Amino acid sequence: MSYSLFSALAAAVTVAGFAAVVWLARLAMEIPPRRRGHLAFGLLAAYGALLAFRPRAWTVIDLAVLAGAVGGVLLVEGGLQTAPAIAVFLSVAAIVDFVSMSFGLSRILVEHYQKGTSNLLLYLTLVMPIRGRALPIVGASDLLLGGSAAAALLRLKLPPTAVLGAVGGGLLAAAAWGLFWRAATPAMPFLAAAVWLLVWWQWHTQRSALR
Repeated sequence: MSYSLFSALAAAVTVAGFAAVVWLARLAMEIPPRRRGHLAFGLLAAYGALLAFRPRAWTVIDLAVLAGAVGGVLLVEGGLQTAPAIAVFLSVAAIVDFVSMSFGLSRILVEHYQKGTSNLLLYLTLVMPIRGRALPIVGASDLLLGGSAAAALLRLKLPPTAVLGAVGGGLLAAAAWGLFWRAATPAMPFLAAAVWLLVWWQWHTQRSALR
């Protein structure tokens, strides 16, 4: 497979995974809060089972990762009450993600995966089958945090096109950066920058409307 085709498929997996998490989370938010909480913990339990048993089938991995991300969104997004608070939340996550990917746990997981000494990384990401081998594409935590930010921004009535474009664009920018340098890349800094731009755009638009 050519590198350009792989890049296109990786981008498609990233966008599809993000869209699925946001769509499923938004559907789940229609149910009563008590049942929603039970559903969230049930989805996280399903993801916990994936980590415990580590099946080889890539479809099972992806379904469980999506389930875990949706469960996390249902627990997190309700605590994000304003657009600036969401941007600050992602900024803190960006610092943690950068440190972890530079010399923390994420870097260790990537190095062990590259050396073939551990496959845990596969169960922390959406994967894509290439020539019979599952390859990690986008992290479950990136889908959880990006999905939480998008769901909260949509709840706050920001334009859906702008929200999905900003958050999805941040994920794609991170994927493009990683593909260009052929290295694992922390996605949260890109997401935080995209959401800060969205917050500024909203503020600028509202200010212009009041003139």
